[in-house]
Amino acid sequence: MKAALAHFARAFRGTITANPELFLPVACLFVWQFTAIAAKPAAFGFALLLTLLLFIYGYRVLGKTGWLRRLGWVPPRRGFWFYSVIAGFAAAAVIWWVARIFHQSLGGVPPPQRILLAGFSGPMIEEMLFRGLLFWLIFELFRRRGVPQSAAVVAAVCLTAVAFAFSHNDWHGLRLYATILTGLAFGWMRVRSGSTAAATLMHAAYNLVLSLIAALPGA
Repeated sequence: MKAALAHFARAFRGTITANPELFLPVACLFVWQFTAIAAKPAAFGFALLLTLLLFIYGYRVLGKTGWLRRLGWVPPRRGFWFYSVIAGFAAAAVIWWVARIFHQSLGGVPPPQRILLAGFSGPMIEEMLFRGLLFWLIFELFRRRGVPQSAAVVAAVCLTAVAFAFSHNDWHGLRLYATILTGLAFGWMRVRSGSTAAATLMHAAYNLVLSLIAALPGA
């Protein structure tokens, strides 16, 4: 019985590792959905565990298949793990500064599960969709029409930023423009690092810093 269970576990692990283009998006969606409703302490603790496992799995399958490489889910260029975190902090500081100038609130203090969602599985889903799939689709469409590569990259960065902004709830005023700007920043990171994973880390750092700032008195 023990041998059979061990064999099943190895086969299951091998299947998941061999097919990350299927299991990674499914895992992202599952963790995202579970985290969104993990209000009770026990559920939140399980959401933390699932998020940790998701990040370990996402890291281990970087660049493993052709499809993930098309999405940019590959290790970034040297140094960009660090640069992406710094860029996320900087982007959050800029948005906070702009909000202060225009007397805009960053919102109330988010509950713990929302902070976890915004800082981890949420950015993974959004970056794989916008700076991954949609970026690749727009870039390929422009390239097949004979557009120079640099222009196709700029078009992909700009169009994905606009789509990213309109996927959020607030379509008006300063928040819309701020979301477009951050979308441009995440697209820039995707291009400079060569990796959607680096854009995900920048996005996660940005969300976490803004969530912490929103918790401060007077924010």
